[in-house]
Formats: sequence, structure tokens, C-alpha cells
Amino acid sequence: MRQWAGAFNARDLAGTPVGDATIRRGVLFRSGKPEAWLPQGWQDAAADGARRVVDLRDPRELREPISGAEAAGVRYESMPIEDPDDTEFRELMVPYMMHTGQYRDYLRLFGDRVAAAVARIANAGPGTVVCCSAGRDRTGLVTGLLLRALGASPATLLAADELATRTINERHRVSNHPYESFRPEPALSEWVASRAAALEQFYVEVDAAAFLREHGVAVEPAREWLFDE
Repeated sequence: MRQWAGAFNARDLAGTPVGDATIRRGVLFRSGKPEAWLPQGWQDAAADGARRVVDLRDPRELREPISGAEAAGVRYESMPIEDPDDTEFRELMVPYMMHTGQYRDYLRLFGDRVAAAVARIANAGPGTVVCCSAGRDRTGLVTGLLLRALGASPATLLAADELATRTINERHRVSNHPYESFRPEPALSEWVASRAAALEQFYVEVDAAAFLREHGVAVEPAREWLFDE
């Protein structure tokens, strides 16, 4: 996939192994916040196969309007998976969820919303871009649950988290983020290892397929459009 102008932490999940199958090109993507995309970036995304963006953030997180989606023929969908005003959420995850060790509590608080987002993606069809602010935790949780339920190994999902974490860290090298900053080595590798250990434990404790079934979510429709035959 080309670099989408203005986008960060954006990638095509093509080639990701999921059980005996492999995600095909141009059907499922993940990214950081789409309001950062330039008009050319939306055109780039469309040329690579993007047809819709599913944004997992609360709409209040947008600091500027989404611009360029309609002209590129890409549909923007807001599907927030958390309630920023929830008291327990604010106590546990101020200023936001930023570590895989928080995924279990996040599911406890917002399991219905997370499951609904997974259902939307499973049924969306090819050309789906999943995004949040950094393209790391909320995006990683939702795509991870879907792919794990379809048969992806924990090792595959840990590798995806490391890539997202390292990529957003590079953005922090030049960006002025209010809560996070660039981590040089060896601090970065320690952070990645901490996230990996917590994520591995999460998938030990949480049966993704069972969690989704309990919420009435069928992931099988995704098999029709995700994988190479």
C-alpha cells in the first residue's frame, strides 16, 4: 500500500495469517485519526481499496471536521466504543486507554459497544478502515478480537501491536502530544514488552469467539470477503 497523504499508523492488513487463511489485499485496513488525512490521502486510500472508515472514537474527540472523504467516494462512519463520561472509566483510564493491560477492564465496561463494532466490521465487506486516535489501542482491541475469533494466533496479534506501538512512537518524535512523548531505546523496547505480556495474558483470559457469541456477534460473514481462497 502507498503512503496515504497525511495519514499515520495506517496500513493494509494484507498478508496477516488467520488460521489457515491469509487476509487479502485491499479489504481491511487500520489507521490513526482520519481528520489528519489530506484530501490526496483520501484519494490514495480509495485507490488502495478503501470504501468506508469506521471510527471508534467518541465524536467529541474530533478537533476538526473530516474533509475529503465524500470527494474520494469513501464513507465515514462514527461508531464510538466508549463513554468518556463513565465514572469508572475516568477513574481507571485517565486520560484514555493507553495500555493493553487495560483491555480487560475496558471490555467489562464497554463490552456491548466493542462487540457491536466487531459485528459492524465483520459485516461491512471489503474496503473497511478501522481507526481511532492513534490507531493503536481501540483499533487493536477491535480488530484483534475479530481476527482472534477467526483463528489468528496470539503471536500474530502481539506482532501487530508492536508494529502499531513502534509506529506511533515515531510520530511522537515530531508531534506535540499532550500525554505521550517519544520513547528512545531501551525504554521503547521495555514498553513494547510490557504491552506484549499484558496482551498475551488478555487472550489467555478472554476467549474472543465466546465473548462475541455471548453478545450475539457472528464473525463468519467476514470469511466471505477477508481471505484469499
